[in-house]
Amino acid sequence: MQELEQLAAAVRAAPGFEAKRELAVLARVASPPDGDDAALVPHGDGFLVVCGEALHPAFVRSDPYAAGAAAVVTNVADVRAMGGRPLALVDMLVSPDRDHAAAVLDGLSWAADLLGVDVVGGHLTIGHEPALSASCTGFAQRPLRSRDARPGDALLAAFALEGRYRGETNFFSALRDRAPERLRDDGEALVEVAAAGLANAARDVSMPGVAGSLLQLLEACGCGAGLDLERLPRPQAVPVERWLVTFPSFGFLLAVPPERVKEAAEPFARRGLACTECARLDDSGVLRLVAGGREAPVWDLGREPFTGLGRG
Repeated sequence: MQELEQLAAAVRAAPGFEAKRELAVLARVASPPDGDDAALVPHGDGFLVVCGEALHPAFVRSDPYAAGAAAVVTNVADVRAMGGRPLALVDMLVSPDRDHAAAVLDGLSWAADLLGVDVVGGHLTIGHEPALSASCTGFAQRPLRSRDARPGDALLAAFALEGRYRGETNFFSALRDRAPERLRDDGEALVEVAAAGLANAARDVSMPGVAGSLLQLLEACGCGAGLDLERLPRPQAVPVERWLVTFPSFGFLLAVPPERVKEAAEPFARRGLACTECARLDDSGVLRLVAGGREAPVWDLGREPFTGLGRG
């Protein structure tokens, strides 16, 4: 394992971490989000969960099939992080030609089938530089909001650890290594936890990796935490320095009252997913990396906001 200070610096320098800082522009709107990647709309006896993702044009150009799959994975994760079930997805695609469009749509269809969400429509334009966005709607009866985490909560990290990286990228996917029936059911662990009131908040591990995603959660709720790298679940063959900046196809952080840790971890363990307590939230406003009785700061929210979306 690298020195903690080097790991903290690598987290800050990761492209996914730096890209999340651009979310600060959202603070300019009249009613900015409060740190979650999805919005909640009261509906019936619960809430519609509404979210959307835009894929990087270079990714859509170079790997259209994977970009189509990623559009589904990211949206489904955003709905699941709110304790919701995805209902339907629409895509908006611009492609230079029909072959490129077919590859994107094939990737969308493949991932949507694996994760059990219907692609119900979309828009396609042929003959221009590639661009891909997708939006998903879900439903949650008892949603999980990042802002509701509090000092003293235990932080659980849940991952599907069987999988593989896509080439030299930091994308780690379990879609080809877990059975389809498991992939469709994995996200139900979050629905169970939310419905039973076992967690105060949750967030998916996305582009900035586990440390950056945790920092977004901490900013939303006004907390700090020491992430214990020795307790963080990760694939055996993957070094911690890579895992810290990995974007997994299934990875979630949950803020749980300490007395409910065992109950909250059970729905994940029952499905063969790794789920371990690896931090306690505190009121410091500082994200630290912890290992071997030492720690190194990654970010002090009291000195500088990360995205500006949260309590500050």
